[in-house]
Amino acid sequence: MQDDAKILYKAISRVVAKIRKDKGIKYTDFCYENDIPMSTYDDIINHKTKASYYNVAKVVRALGLSFEEFGALLDKELPKDFFKEL
Repeated sequence: MQDDAKILYKAISRVVAKIRKDKGIKYTDFCYENDIPMSTYDDIINHKTKASYYNVAKVVRALGLSFEEFGALLDKELPKDFFKEL
């Protein structure tokens, strides 16, 4: 995986994990209550390339975030000017 992709997937996993923990929701409860397979959540948390945009979007919505809110949180996790270099 390219370095940029690794950086992006790690940032996504940090944001998702932090928001879920901040909301005080157990991993298993989160998956069960939102009909998200644990393997899908694991792919996102373990920054796997097979975590599709659809699955990330489903998790973002389940966390109660808009895509704008998620994007703002993600931007804070990424290196400065990350998207300018792509």
